[in-house]
Amino acid sequence: TDTVTVRLRVPRDIPNGSVAFTNARIVTLNRRQVVEGTLVVTGSRIACVGSCAVPAGARVFDAAGKTIVPGFIDVHSHNYREHRGIIPQRNSEGAIYLAYGITTTMDPSMWSQNIFPTGEMVDAGVIVGPRVYSTGDPLYAGDGSRQENFTSYAAAEAGIAKLKDWGAVSLKQYLQPRRDQRQWVAEAARKLGIQLTAENADLEFNVALLMDGHTGFEHPLSYLPLYRDFTEFMGRAQGTYSPTFMVGGAGPWNEDYWFQESDTWKDSKTRRFMSWLQFIPQTRRRVLVPETDFSFPWIAQGLADIIEAGGFGAIGAHGQHNGLGSHWEVWMAASALGPMGALEIASLHAARFIGKEQDLGSIEVGKLADFMILNSDPLANIRNTTDIQYVVKGGVVYDDDTLDEVWPRQRRYGTGQWVIPDALKQDDKPIRP
Repeated sequence: TDTVTVRLRVPRDIPNGSVAFTNARIVTLNRRQVVEGTLVVTGSRIACVGSCAVPAGARVFDAAGKTIVPGFIDVHSHNYREHRGIIPQRNSEGAIYLAYGITTTMDPSMWSQNIFPTGEMVDAGVIVGPRVYSTGDPLYAGDGSRQENFTSYAAAEAGIAKLKDWGAVSLKQYLQPRRDQRQWVAEAARKLGIQLTAENADLEFNVALLMDGHTGFEHPLSYLPLYRDFTEFMGRAQGTYSPTFMVGGAGPWNEDYWFQESDTWKDSKTRRFMSWLQFIPQTRRRVLVPETDFSFPWIAQGLADIIEAGGFGAIGAHGQHNGLGSHWEVWMAASALGPMGALEIASLHAARFIGKEQDLGSIEVGKLADFMILNSDPLANIRNTTDIQYVVKGGVVYDDDTLDEVWPRQRRYGTGQWVIPDALKQDDKPIRP
Protein backbone atom coordinates (compact mmCIF):
# COMPACT_ATOMS: atom_id res chain seq x y z
CA THR A 1 0.00 0.00 0.00
CA ASP A 2 0.99 3.62 -0.43
CA THR A 3 1.98 5.78 2.52
CA VAL A 4 1.07 9.43 2.87
CA THR A 5 2.76 11.52 5.56
CA VAL A 6 0.67 14.39 6.90
CA ARG A 7 2.39 17.09 8.93
CA LEU A 8 0.45 19.78 10.78
CA ARG A 9 1.84 22.32 13.21
CA VAL A 10 -0.43 24.61 15.21
CA PRO A 11 0.87 27.20 17.68
CA ARG A 12 0.09 26.78 21.35
CA ASP A 13 -2.16 29.37 22.94
CA ILE A 14 0.49 31.27 24.93
CA PRO A 15 -0.22 34.76 26.31
CA ASN A 16 1.91 37.64 25.11
CA GLY A 17 2.98 39.73 28.08
CA SER A 18 3.14 39.48 31.87
CA VAL A 19 0.65 39.35 34.71
CA ALA A 20 1.36 39.84 38.41
CA PHE A 21 -0.57 38.92 41.55
CA THR A 22 0.59 41.17 44.39
CA ASN A 23 0.23 40.99 48.20
CA ALA A 24 -0.64 37.30 48.01
CA ARG A 25 -0.13 34.37 50.34
CA ILE A 26 1.40 31.68 48.13
CA VAL A 27 1.31 27.98 49.07
CA THR A 28 4.08 26.89 46.69
CA LEU A 29 4.17 23.14 47.57
CA ASN A 30 7.93 23.49 46.98
CA ARG A 31 9.22 21.88 50.18
CA ARG A 32 6.00 23.10 51.82
CA GLN A 33 7.08 26.72 51.58
CA VAL A 34 4.40 29.37 52.12
CA VAL A 35 5.56 32.83 51.07
CA GLU A 36 4.05 36.29 51.17
CA GLY A 37 4.49 38.59 48.21
CA THR A 38 4.08 38.66 44.46
CA LEU A 39 3.66 35.98 41.82
CA VAL A 40 4.75 37.06 38.31
CA VAL A 41 3.86 35.15 35.16
CA THR A 42 5.42 35.88 31.77
CA GLY A 43 3.85 34.12 28.84
CA SER A 44 2.70 30.74 30.08
CA ARG A 45 5.32 30.23 32.79
CA ILE A 46 6.10 31.43 36.29
CA ALA A 47 8.80 34.12 36.25
CA CYS A 48 9.10 35.08 39.93
CA VAL A 49 7.71 34.04 43.32
CA GLY A 50 7.91 36.13 46.49
CA SER A 51 9.96 39.33 46.37
CA CYS A 52 9.35 40.34 42.77
CA ALA A 53 9.50 43.50 40.75
CA VAL A 54 6.39 43.92 38.62
CA PRO A 55 7.42 44.04 34.93
CA ALA A 56 6.63 47.22 33.02
CA GLY A 57 3.28 46.96 31.29
CA ALA A 58 2.17 43.90 33.29
CA ARG A 59 -1.47 43.46 34.24
CA VAL A 60 -1.63 43.64 38.03
CA PHE A 61 -4.17 41.87 40.27
CA ASP A 62 -4.19 42.87 43.94
CA ALA A 63 -4.41 39.56 45.79
CA ALA A 64 -4.40 41.00 49.31
CA GLY A 65 -6.16 38.58 51.65
CA LYS A 66 -6.07 35.84 49.00
CA THR A 67 -4.26 32.49 48.99
CA ILE A 68 -2.69 31.09 45.82
CA VAL A 69 -2.32 27.31 45.45
CA PRO A 70 -1.22 25.16 42.50
CA GLY A 71 -3.97 23.94 40.20
CA PHE A 72 -5.26 20.46 40.98
CA ILE A 73 -4.37 17.46 38.82
CA ASP A 74 -7.09 14.80 38.70
CA VAL A 75 -5.32 11.65 37.51
CA HIS A 76 -8.48 9.57 37.12
CA SER A 77 -11.00 11.77 35.35
CA HIS A 78 -13.24 10.09 32.80
CA ASN A 79 -14.58 13.37 31.50
CA TYR A 80 -14.52 13.12 27.70
CA ARG A 81 -17.00 10.31 27.25
CA GLU A 82 -19.96 11.90 25.52
CA HIS A 83 -18.70 12.84 22.08
CA ARG A 84 -16.98 9.86 20.45
CA GLY A 85 -15.17 11.83 17.77
CA ILE A 86 -17.46 14.87 17.60
CA ILE A 87 -15.78 17.38 19.88
CA PRO A 88 -17.70 20.57 20.72
CA GLN A 89 -15.83 23.78 21.43
CA ARG A 90 -18.05 24.31 24.46
CA ASN A 91 -17.49 21.01 26.22
CA SER A 92 -19.16 21.06 29.63
CA GLU A 93 -17.38 17.94 30.87
CA GLY A 94 -14.02 19.64 30.45
CA ALA A 95 -15.02 23.22 31.23
CA ILE A 96 -16.40 22.44 34.67
CA TYR A 97 -13.07 20.94 35.73
CA LEU A 98 -11.24 24.14 34.85
CA ALA A 99 -13.90 26.25 36.56
CA TYR A 100 -13.18 24.31 39.75
CA GLY A 101 -9.43 24.88 39.49
CA ILE A 102 -8.52 21.45 38.14
CA THR A 103 -6.01 22.66 35.56
CA THR A 104 -4.88 19.20 34.43
CA THR A 105 -6.73 15.95 33.92
CA MET A 106 -5.53 12.45 33.20
CA ASP A 107 -7.93 9.89 31.75
CA PRO A 108 -6.50 6.41 32.35
CA SER A 109 -8.87 4.72 29.93
CA MET A 110 -10.18 6.49 26.84
CA TRP A 111 -10.52 5.99 23.10
CA SER A 112 -7.31 7.43 21.59
CA GLN A 113 -9.10 9.01 18.64
CA ASN A 114 -11.26 10.98 21.06
CA ILE A 115 -8.90 12.04 23.82
CA PHE A 116 -5.66 13.04 22.10
CA PRO A 117 -7.19 15.40 19.50
CA THR A 118 -9.13 16.98 22.38
CA GLY A 119 -5.88 17.60 24.24
CA GLU A 120 -4.30 19.18 21.18
CA MET A 121 -7.30 21.46 20.68
CA VAL A 122 -7.06 22.59 24.30
CA ASP A 123 -3.36 23.38 23.85
CA ALA A 124 -4.16 25.35 20.70
CA GLY A 125 -6.82 27.39 22.51
CA VAL A 126 -9.67 26.06 20.38
CA ILE A 127 -11.33 24.42 23.41
CA VAL A 128 -11.38 25.94 26.90
CA GLY A 129 -10.57 23.32 29.50
CA PRO A 130 -7.85 21.74 31.62
CA ARG A 131 -4.71 20.21 30.14
CA VAL A 132 -5.58 16.76 28.86
CA TYR A 133 -3.35 13.72 29.36
CA SER A 134 -4.26 10.09 28.92
CA THR A 135 -3.16 6.51 28.53
CA GLY A 136 -5.34 6.32 25.45
CA ASP A 137 -6.88 2.91 24.97
CA PRO A 138 -6.31 0.74 28.04
CA LEU A 139 -4.34 -2.43 27.56
CA TYR A 140 -7.22 -4.72 26.96
CA ALA A 141 -8.71 -3.49 23.69
CA GLY A 142 -8.21 -1.17 20.75
CA ASP A 143 -5.35 0.21 18.66
CA GLY A 144 -3.64 -3.14 18.27
CA SER A 145 -2.83 -3.08 21.96
CA ARG A 146 -5.21 -5.85 22.97
CA GLN A 147 -3.14 -7.80 25.45
CA GLU A 148 -3.96 -11.19 24.03
CA ASN A 149 -2.04 -9.99 20.96
CA PHE A 150 1.04 -9.53 23.12
CA THR A 151 2.49 -12.93 22.28
CA SER A 152 6.05 -11.66 22.70
CA TYR A 153 8.00 -8.73 24.03
CA ALA A 154 8.36 -7.37 20.49
CA ALA A 155 4.59 -7.39 20.02
CA ALA A 156 4.07 -5.62 23.34
CA GLU A 157 6.63 -2.93 22.51
CA ALA A 158 5.05 -2.32 19.09
CA GLY A 159 1.58 -1.87 20.58
CA ILE A 160 2.85 0.41 23.33
CA ALA A 161 4.93 2.49 20.91
CA LYS A 162 1.75 3.15 18.94
CA LEU A 163 0.03 4.46 22.06
CA LYS A 164 2.99 6.68 22.84
CA ASP A 165 2.89 8.04 19.30
CA TRP A 166 -0.73 9.01 19.90
CA GLY A 167 0.46 10.99 22.92
CA ALA A 168 0.09 8.60 25.86
CA VAL A 169 2.06 9.63 28.95
CA SER A 170 1.15 6.44 30.80
CA LEU A 171 -0.25 2.97 30.21
CA LYS A 172 -3.25 1.45 31.96
CA GLN A 173 -2.86 -2.30 32.39
CA TYR A 174 -6.06 -3.99 33.47
CA LEU A 175 -5.74 -6.99 35.78
CA GLN A 176 -3.43 -8.99 33.53
CA PRO A 177 -2.99 -12.39 35.20
CA ARG A 178 0.04 -13.49 33.14
CA ARG A 179 3.15 -12.17 34.79
CA ASP A 180 5.30 -12.54 31.69
CA GLN A 181 2.99 -10.21 29.77
CA ARG A 182 2.97 -7.74 32.67
CA GLN A 183 6.77 -7.76 32.63
CA TRP A 184 6.88 -7.21 28.85
CA VAL A 185 4.66 -4.16 29.25
CA ALA A 186 6.72 -2.83 32.18
CA GLU A 187 9.95 -3.20 30.24
CA ALA A 188 8.49 -1.53 27.14
CA ALA A 189 7.19 1.35 29.28
CA ARG A 190 10.63 1.75 30.85
CA LYS A 191 12.35 1.70 27.46
CA LEU A 192 9.92 4.18 25.91
CA GLY A 193 9.96 6.49 28.93
CA ILE A 194 6.32 6.47 29.99
CA GLN A 195 4.51 5.67 33.24
CA LEU A 196 2.67 2.43 33.96
CA THR A 197 -0.43 2.22 36.11
CA ALA A 198 -2.84 -0.60 36.77
CA GLU A 199 -6.21 -1.50 38.19
CA ASN A 200 -5.99 -2.37 41.87
CA ALA A 201 -6.63 -6.00 42.83
CA ASP A 202 -5.69 -8.16 45.81
CA LEU A 203 -2.66 -7.40 47.94
CA GLU A 204 -0.39 -10.06 46.45
CA PHE A 205 -1.21 -8.90 42.92
CA ASN A 206 -0.31 -5.30 43.78
CA VAL A 207 2.98 -6.36 45.36
CA ALA A 208 3.83 -8.24 42.15
CA LEU A 209 2.98 -5.15 40.06
CA LEU A 210 5.38 -3.01 42.09
CA MET A 211 8.09 -5.67 41.88
CA ASP A 212 7.74 -5.79 38.11
CA GLY A 213 8.07 -2.04 37.66
CA HIS A 214 4.59 -0.53 37.74
CA THR A 215 4.73 3.09 38.89
CA GLY A 216 1.45 2.81 40.79
CA PHE A 217 -2.14 1.65 40.77
CA GLU A 218 -5.64 3.03 41.10
CA HIS A 219 -8.80 2.34 43.11
CA PRO A 220 -8.88 1.56 46.81
CA LEU A 221 -7.36 -1.52 48.30
CA SER A 222 -10.10 -3.68 49.75
CA TYR A 223 -7.98 -4.44 52.80
CA LEU A 224 -8.53 -2.15 55.76
CA PRO A 225 -6.50 -1.20 57.66
CA LEU A 226 -3.21 -1.45 55.78
CA TYR A 227 -0.36 -2.86 57.81
CA ARG A 228 3.24 -1.74 57.89
CA ASP A 229 4.66 -4.62 55.84
CA PHE A 230 2.74 -3.43 52.79
CA THR A 231 2.87 0.33 53.34
CA GLU A 232 6.63 0.27 53.87
CA PHE A 233 7.15 -1.98 50.85
CA MET A 234 5.18 0.39 48.66
CA GLY A 235 6.92 3.40 50.14
CA ARG A 236 10.37 1.99 49.50
CA ALA A 237 9.31 1.16 45.93
CA GLN A 238 8.27 4.84 45.61
CA GLY A 239 4.97 3.74 44.14
CA THR A 240 1.92 5.96 43.79
CA TYR A 241 -1.41 4.97 45.31
CA SER A 242 -4.34 6.71 43.63
CA PRO A 243 -7.25 5.38 45.67
CA THR A 244 -10.11 7.15 43.86
CA PHE A 245 -11.84 7.63 47.20
CA MET A 246 -15.17 8.25 45.45
CA VAL A 247 -15.63 4.72 44.11
CA GLY A 248 -14.90 1.23 45.35
CA GLY A 249 -13.48 0.12 48.67
CA ALA A 250 -15.09 -1.46 51.68
CA GLY A 251 -18.65 -0.42 52.49
CA PRO A 252 -20.74 2.05 50.47
CA TRP A 253 -19.06 4.15 47.82
CA ASN A 254 -17.73 7.32 49.40
CA GLU A 255 -19.43 9.56 46.84
CA ASP A 256 -22.66 8.78 48.71
CA TYR A 257 -21.25 10.51 51.79
CA TRP A 258 -21.29 13.83 49.95
CA PHE A 259 -24.71 13.32 48.42
CA GLN A 260 -26.17 12.72 51.89
CA GLU A 261 -24.03 15.43 53.53
CA SER A 262 -25.17 18.35 51.38
CA ASP A 263 -27.68 19.41 48.74
CA THR A 264 -25.23 18.86 45.91
CA TRP A 265 -27.80 19.39 43.18
CA LYS A 266 -28.16 23.02 44.30
CA ASP A 267 -24.52 23.86 43.57
CA SER A 268 -24.70 26.88 41.26
CA LYS A 269 -21.50 26.21 39.33
CA THR A 270 -22.44 22.63 38.58
CA ARG A 271 -25.88 23.78 37.42
CA ARG A 272 -24.26 26.35 35.13
CA PHE A 273 -22.02 23.92 33.26
CA MET A 274 -23.59 20.46 33.44
CA SER A 275 -26.77 19.16 31.90
CA TRP A 276 -29.26 18.29 34.63
CA LEU A 277 -29.53 14.80 33.16
CA GLN A 278 -25.90 14.20 34.07
CA PHE A 279 -26.01 15.25 37.68
CA ILE A 280 -29.52 15.75 39.09
CA PRO A 281 -30.68 12.10 39.26
CA GLN A 282 -27.69 10.75 41.21
CA THR A 283 -27.12 13.81 43.41
CA ARG A 284 -30.71 14.04 44.62
CA ARG A 285 -30.75 10.49 45.81
CA ARG A 286 -30.30 9.99 49.51
CA VAL A 287 -28.54 6.78 50.45
CA LEU A 288 -28.61 7.46 54.16
CA VAL A 289 -26.20 5.36 56.21
CA PRO A 290 -24.23 6.10 59.38
CA GLU A 291 -21.13 8.14 58.68
CA THR A 292 -19.00 5.46 60.27
CA ASP A 293 -19.96 3.09 57.44
CA PHE A 294 -17.85 5.09 54.98
CA SER A 295 -14.30 3.92 54.40
CA PHE A 296 -12.51 7.10 53.36
CA PRO A 297 -10.85 7.79 56.74
CA TRP A 298 -9.31 4.29 56.67
CA ILE A 299 -8.25 4.67 53.04
CA ALA A 300 -6.71 8.07 53.78
CA GLN A 301 -4.77 6.64 56.73
CA GLY A 302 -3.34 3.87 54.57
CA LEU A 303 -2.34 6.45 51.98
CA ALA A 304 -0.71 8.60 54.68
CA ASP A 305 1.30 5.58 55.89
CA ILE A 306 2.51 4.86 52.34
CA ILE A 307 3.59 8.50 51.89
CA GLU A 308 5.36 8.50 55.26
CA ALA A 309 7.31 5.46 54.09
CA GLY A 310 8.47 7.26 50.93
CA GLY A 311 5.62 6.65 48.50
CA PHE A 312 3.20 9.00 46.82
CA GLY A 313 -0.53 9.62 46.41
CA ALA A 314 -2.89 11.21 43.92
CA ILE A 315 -6.51 12.25 43.61
CA GLY A 316 -8.92 10.85 41.03
CA ALA A 317 -12.67 11.41 41.19
CA HIS A 318 -13.38 8.93 38.38
CA GLY A 319 -15.72 11.37 36.63
CA GLN A 320 -18.36 10.66 39.27
CA HIS A 321 -19.16 14.32 39.86
CA ASN A 322 -17.14 16.50 37.54
CA GLY A 323 -15.20 19.34 39.14
CA LEU A 324 -16.56 19.23 42.65
CA GLY A 325 -15.69 15.55 43.01
CA SER A 326 -11.97 16.34 42.74
CA HIS A 327 -12.27 18.63 45.76
CA TRP A 328 -14.12 15.93 47.67
CA GLU A 329 -11.12 13.67 46.99
CA VAL A 330 -8.83 16.29 48.53
CA TRP A 331 -11.09 16.78 51.54
CA MET A 332 -11.27 13.04 52.19
CA ALA A 333 -7.49 12.72 51.95
CA ALA A 334 -7.10 15.57 54.44
CA SER A 335 -8.79 13.46 57.12
CA ALA A 336 -5.42 11.70 57.59
CA LEU A 337 -2.92 13.82 55.65
CA GLY A 338 -3.99 17.24 56.92
CA PRO A 339 -4.54 20.22 54.60
CA MET A 340 -0.93 20.54 53.38
CA GLY A 341 -0.59 16.83 52.70
CA ALA A 342 -3.89 16.79 50.84
CA LEU A 343 -2.79 19.72 48.66
CA GLU A 344 0.47 17.90 47.91
CA ILE A 345 -1.23 14.79 46.54
CA ALA A 346 -3.67 16.96 44.57
CA SER A 347 -0.86 18.68 42.68
CA LEU A 348 2.75 17.80 43.45
CA HIS A 349 2.44 14.01 43.70
CA ALA A 350 -0.08 13.84 40.86
CA ALA A 351 2.34 15.62 38.51
CA ARG A 352 4.93 12.95 39.26
CA PHE A 353 2.38 10.18 38.64
CA ILE A 354 1.88 11.35 35.05
CA GLY A 355 5.57 12.13 34.48
CA LYS A 356 5.09 15.92 34.30
CA GLU A 357 6.73 17.06 37.52
CA GLN A 358 9.21 19.27 35.62
CA ASP A 359 6.34 21.47 34.43
CA LEU A 360 3.46 21.01 36.88
CA GLY A 361 2.57 20.42 40.51
CA SER A 362 4.11 23.36 42.38
CA ILE A 363 4.56 27.12 42.12
CA GLU A 364 8.20 27.47 41.11
CA VAL A 365 10.07 29.64 38.64
CA GLY A 366 10.08 28.04 35.20
CA LYS A 367 7.03 25.85 35.72
CA LEU A 368 3.77 26.32 33.88
CA ALA A 369 1.56 28.98 35.44
CA ASP A 370 -1.30 26.75 36.63
CA PHE A 371 -2.84 27.88 39.92
CA MET A 372 -5.94 29.05 41.77
CA ILE A 373 -6.52 32.33 43.59
CA LEU A 374 -8.64 31.50 46.62
CA ASN A 375 -10.62 33.95 48.74
CA SER A 376 -9.83 32.04 51.92
CA ASP A 377 -7.05 29.88 53.33
CA PRO A 378 -7.24 26.11 52.64
CA LEU A 379 -4.58 25.43 55.28
CA ALA A 380 -7.00 26.75 57.90
CA ASN A 381 -9.94 24.79 56.45
CA ILE A 382 -9.40 22.41 53.56
CA ARG A 383 -12.94 23.04 52.31
CA ASN A 384 -11.83 26.53 51.32
CA THR A 385 -10.39 24.99 48.14
CA THR A 386 -13.73 25.67 46.44
CA ASP A 387 -13.75 29.35 47.47
CA ILE A 388 -12.15 30.38 44.18
CA GLN A 389 -11.92 33.82 42.62
CA TYR A 390 -9.68 33.16 39.59
CA VAL A 391 -8.23 30.12 37.87
CA VAL A 392 -4.98 30.54 35.94
CA LYS A 393 -3.88 27.96 33.38
CA GLY A 394 -0.80 28.54 31.28
CA GLY A 395 -0.85 32.21 32.23
CA VAL A 396 -4.43 32.77 31.04
CA VAL A 397 -6.64 34.16 33.81
CA TYR A 398 -10.26 32.98 34.04
CA ASP A 399 -13.13 33.98 36.27
CA ASP A 400 -13.85 30.77 38.13
CA ASP A 401 -17.62 31.14 38.18
CA THR A 402 -18.22 31.78 34.49
CA LEU A 403 -14.91 30.84 32.80
CA ASP A 404 -14.90 34.27 31.21
CA GLU A 405 -11.33 35.09 30.22
CA VAL A 406 -10.04 38.07 32.21
CA TRP A 407 -6.48 38.26 30.84
CA PRO A 408 -4.83 38.59 28.31
CA ARG A 409 -8.10 38.87 26.38
CA GLN A 410 -11.39 40.00 27.78
CA ARG A 411 -14.01 37.65 26.37
CA ARG A 412 -16.94 35.70 27.65
CA TYR A 413 -16.90 31.94 27.71
CA GLY A 414 -20.27 31.47 26.08
CA THR A 415 -20.44 34.28 23.56
CA GLY A 416 -18.35 36.10 20.98
CA GLN A 417 -15.96 34.98 18.28
CA TRP A 418 -13.01 32.74 19.05
CA VAL A 419 -9.97 33.07 16.83
CA ILE A 420 -9.01 29.78 15.22
CA PRO A 421 -5.30 29.26 14.39
CA ASP A 422 -4.60 29.85 10.69
CA ALA A 423 -3.51 26.24 10.24
CA LEU A 424 -6.99 25.06 11.20
CA LYS A 425 -9.02 27.51 9.12
CA GLN A 426 -10.97 26.23 6.13
CA ASP A 427 -11.81 29.71 4.92
CA ASP A 428 -11.54 33.30 6.06
CA LYS A 429 -14.53 33.15 8.40
CA PRO A 430 -13.82 32.59 12.09
CA ILE A 431 -15.77 29.80 13.72
CA ARG A 432 -18.49 30.98 16.06
CA PRO A 433 -19.12 29.11 19.31
